[in-house]
Amino acid sequence: MIRHHDNAEVLLIQPTMGITGEFALHPPLSLLYVAAGLKKNGFQPIIIDHRVHYDRWQISLLEQLARKPVYVGITVMSGAPIRHSIEVSQFVKQHSRIPVVWGGSLATLAPQDILREPFVDFTVSGSGFSSAWKLAQALQSLASGNDSDTIFDDIPGLGFKRGKDFFFRPRFHGFEHVPYQDIPYDLISDYSVYTQIGSRERIFPIYGAYGCPYQCAFCISPSMYRDYHQKWMPLSPIEIADHIEFLMSRFGATEIYFYDDDSFVNPDHVRAFMTEIKRRGLKPRLSFRGARINEILTMNDAFLDDLADGGTHILHIGIESGSPRILKLFRKGVTVDDILEANRRLARNSRIIAAYNWILGTPSETPDDIAQTIKLITTLLKENPRAFIFQPNKFHPIPGTELASLAERFGYRRPATLQAWIDEECEGEKIEPWYSKKTNSIIRMLQVTSYFIDRKPELLLEAKSAKNSLIKFLMRLYRPIARFRFRYRITAALWEYGVFQAARNRLI
Repeated sequence: MIRHHDNAEVLLIQPTMGITGEFALHPPLSLLYVAAGLKKNGFQPIIIDHRVHYDRWQISLLEQLARKPVYVGITVMSGAPIRHSIEVSQFVKQHSRIPVVWGGSLATLAPQDILREPFVDFTVSGSGFSSAWKLAQALQSLASGNDSDTIFDDIPGLGFKRGKDFFFRPRFHGFEHVPYQDIPYDLISDYSVYTQIGSRERIFPIYGAYGCPYQCAFCISPSMYRDYHQKWMPLSPIEIADHIEFLMSRFGATEIYFYDDDSFVNPDHVRAFMTEIKRRGLKPRLSFRGARINEILTMNDAFLDDLADGGTHILHIGIESGSPRILKLFRKGVTVDDILEANRRLARNSRIIAAYNWILGTPSETPDDIAQTIKLITTLLKENPRAFIFQPNKFHPIPGTELASLAERFGYRRPATLQAWIDEECEGEKIEPWYSKKTNSIIRMLQVTSYFIDRKPELLLEAKSAKNSLIKFLMRLYRPIARFRFRYRITAALWEYGVFQAARNRLI
């Protein structure tokens, strides 16, 4: 029986993430946000991160199940994390009658596909801060004999089933801000296990702003925030500085990673909190996941120098494509010339790393479009020694986006089962209906060579170790071959792809 008293436990699980999780292993910020609401409302959240405790996850999970938590919550993205989340959920059901709840982006995109499975009882779409504790209260009430039909009515974003019928409550409307003082950082006993490949830093992710006002056709944000009165909400510069100072003094943080959808909608916002950080004599390294080409074009050399002086290390920037036609299709609002100019500004700065994201396999994209992207990337790397590219994101339609409708006209069919969502993976092997044989061969080649054509080892592998030395040696050894293949689109005898997929499959 589920216990019905204050401090009842709720178990929150971070599943493994596949190959992407091998490069950036940061504290599970989304679970800490959910835990904040639970703790503030009288529950005791427990966080288990299987990315760092994978070798004995069954044992630790059994120990927690024996304590009879109110429910087990799992945050799940599409792709590789689904496989492990299924395994965990089935394990919970095999050893208990404790409800299983899935949240995260997949529960927002496809709650009905999740609820069809017998090992999941509830889904939470959108923000989970208030939904998590309200669901815990409802389940306690249910365990006490209250089986009212309306018991789940006021839980934002909740999906549940009664018999063969599914029911879905509207998502929370707006941004659920969690003050840093309420984030229960003490739930994680050892932050030294969190880092990213090659780094010497102790990294903590935070939010400096919520939302995004732009209308990119491939992105879920326009659909998510369509009815929001305020589509981008920056936090107070004082609060951001307080948060950073707290993490540095309490946990020894040396690098702060901003998880914002977009940090630079108003560059003065960033300038303000960096000025406050500097006034306090704090010197953290700062990295930003959300930056756009059009925003960089508003920054002069002096502003970029201020960013670098303030500790800015990496800007993640979406270029997406080098094809003017595809950029228009994406509604990026920038041109190839804009991308080149932004890159040159960053090159002049010479201290900030430009980390470029791009997309391949869009419906209607041709080999000529891909050739234009290859040409652009080659130029970016040539003109900016402190630029690198991430592996290409293979386009996968997100329900509710503009490009999902286009993909359907090209033969795309939404995954019909939860297992099928595993193939919706940016580095996966799924071949979409609109791929030609030539397009697929080029994509495969680019998936492999994009790891090696730039200066990632020199820019990112800072920590001295035998492992990093070996990685640097192997990457430099293959780099000339990778660059030749990349530049001239050589796909013949691509033996490297088999090695790449074998390594990927081992990690997922």
